[in-house]
Amino acid sequence: MTRQAVSKHLRVLAGAGLVRGVRRGRESLWRLEPSRLDDARRSLDHISRQWDQALGRLRALVED
Repeated sequence: MTRQAVSKHLRVLAGAGLVRGVRRGRESLWRLEPSRLDDARRSLDHISRQWDQALGRLRALVED
């Protein structure tokens, strides 16, 4: 992965509040935001449960 690609991904994560960057001279230091990661995990778990329920309903419909 190129340096530019990593920088782009880090900027996207920073925009979502999942990481925080600090510029020191020519370097950027990045830090995870654990509380925001926990929020994201809970949201993804909720979405996963919704998909599981929807797929379960679809499976029941198809099998009937």
